[in-house]
Amino acid sequence: MSEMLQFGTESWVKQLMVELNNSQEYAEAAKTWEGDIYFVVEAKGSKLPNDVYMYLDLWHGKCRSANVPENPNDIKPEFVIKGNVKTFKNVIDKEMEPIKAMLTRKLKLTGNMAKIMRNVKAANQLVMCCTLIPTEFPLE
Repeated sequence: MSEMLQFGTESWVKQLMVELNNSQEYAEAAKTWEGDIYFVVEAKGSKLPNDVYMYLDLWHGKCRSANVPENPNDIKPEFVIKGNVKTFKNVIDKEMEPIKAMLTRKLKLTGNMAKIMRNVKAANQLVMCCTLIPTEFPLE
């Protein structure tokens, strides 16, 4: 796959689902993980017209579904990770560790941080899968 996908779009999050489900490393690292997540990409400082909610239903090393819901209020995931495009780009480009980004509040986490801390390998493998997607970031 060489076509660039814009971060924060339905096609990007669908490709992330493919990468997660094809990754033996993610399957192993996340085999005990149960929990769904919103990645909320803030529009401020980007070319996005409004905040984007990317939903991932993650279950025992697989991604059962991934989408950008029409109405984000329809889903109440266990975790919400919110940040601006630049911070997500820094994490995906491996310039910043995902856990460090949460601990320093560059990415704001809603949910059980202790559960995330027990699953650092899964979080890192999820980011590894993100790096496999040819991504265009909608920065200003």
